[in-house]
Amino acid sequence: MSRHDNTTTEEYLELVAVAKTYGGTTTAVEDVTLSLEEGELLVLVGPSGCGKSTTLRMIAGLEDPTTGDIRIDGSSVVGTEPEARNIAMVFQNYALYPHMTARENIGFGLRMTTDLSEDIVAERVESVAETLDVTDLLEDTPDEMSGGQQQRVALGRAIVRDPSVFLLDEPLSNLDATLRAQMRTEIQQLQRELDVTTVYVTHDQTEAMTMGDRVAVLSDGQIQQVDTPLACYYEPANLFVAGFVGEPSMNTVTARNERNRFVGPIEYPATTQLAEAADGVERVTVGIRPEDVSVRPDEEAETATFLGTVDVIEPVGERSFVHVTLEGGPHVTAAVDGTPRVSELDRIEVRLPPDRVHLFDAETGEALHHPQRRSTATGLHPVADGE
Repeated sequence: MSRHDNTTTEEYLELVAVAKTYGGTTTAVEDVTLSLEEGELLVLVGPSGCGKSTTLRMIAGLEDPTTGDIRIDGSSVVGTEPEARNIAMVFQNYALYPHMTARENIGFGLRMTTDLSEDIVAERVESVAETLDVTDLLEDTPDEMSGGQQQRVALGRAIVRDPSVFLLDEPLSNLDATLRAQMRTEIQQLQRELDVTTVYVTHDQTEAMTMGDRVAVLSDGQIQQVDTPLACYYEPANLFVAGFVGEPSMNTVTARNERNRFVGPIEYPATTQLAEAADGVERVTVGIRPEDVSVRPDEEAETATFLGTVDVIEPVGERSFVHVTLEGGPHVTAAVDGTPRVSELDRIEVRLPPDRVHLFDAETGEALHHPQRRSTATGLHPVADGE
């Protein structure tokens, strides 16, 4: 039973204290513990070199963990050959055979790993091609296809085997922005239809935030946070997650904790709630998301308002990013609706509302306080049966 059926499900894919070292000195993955329910889509996200692809390769059986265990449906698969794990993997470069047609590429795995008849293989290939809208390409070779078409064929070769686990390693990174957005939606829809447990690796936080049931954020081979995309955004576990998730990144300023104020490049007033959250911590990092920053021409003073100079204004459609240098040196980015009423080099006031502040321990990076989430209701609601 799938997690999408809103029923209680058991863990289907588990990584237990998995680590991978090379040469006894280089640690690529350290103590990674994850569990996925059947039918769940988990996105592994992080910067290049953080251990995402290595983790995926260990799940696939292309590499063995140095320590730890990997289980599928309750059974350990460590030491099991890749073809015996019933796992399908799609790579960044698609890895299609250039001399084979799309039909042959899609059916290749079935022919090599099963004893299915040619008629059944052909039937499955046709069915998958129809699902992925590549029926017209079945007689084409990869050099006759666009990047998006090659990606669909690679997906087809993976799903035609009806795998128990689906692994995707940065599958959209070679596509242009428009096609990438389209394929994100198509992969989500396909994963929901197949209801297959899926691990999706990317360095692109937009993909992570829009695609995953949950997101696992990695840095230096270690899991920093595993949660829903919105929880990683609104309640980051530490400074790394706060800075990595969100575009533009969260604004941060580090300061000394002096009970009722935080003193650094700027002096920030500490509300009772912030002071209590920082109690006993010598140095804190004050963080605030760009959409919570307000800018305006120089007017009357207000609590947590600072003078600054506009450096750059970036219009991005219905929003603009205003980059400001505050007196004292820190840089702040504000995300404002529409066209801002300020210009480059203007002297302005920048308000950093205390009720929108995130607080972190500057030494450990661990979160101390998050603001209450604002409502994201849009007024939309599902249509009930019969409406």
